[in-house]
Amino acid sequence: MERNAMLEHDPFIPVLAEKLHIHGYYAFYGEHYNETDMEQYRKHLFTTFNNIVWIELDERKKYMIVDHRGRNTVMKLIEGMLNTRRTLRANQAMAGTDTRGVDQEIAHFSKQVHMLKFTTFRP
Repeated sequence: MERNAMLEHDPFIPVLAEKLHIHGYYAFYGEHYNETDMEQYRKHLFTTFNNIVWIELDERKKYMIVDHRGRNTVMKLIEGMLNTRRTLRANQAMAGTDTRGVDQEIAHFSKQVHMLKFTTFRP
């Protein structure tokens, strides 16, 4: 309860709302943000935005998306990360190194892109 009361006066919420209006998404970097935090932000922002999508690429990189424009930008960012991972996998394969970790990352990022492609936002 105390956390909810504090969130109502959190100066980050108006900043977050402004960034979401301008860009359509907001990137959260750092391990300290989790799904519970995002659910609290979502509750406070839902009066402003009809659609709020939260995706977690890894423990350090998470995105909140509110419209098609934000979705498309985040998909492009993930595609760039996928290209980097594919290059890393190819280099590891040529060096004879195990590629399972990179393969798992590629599969996870590909699933996120697939999910975002089929996410629809109400006007």
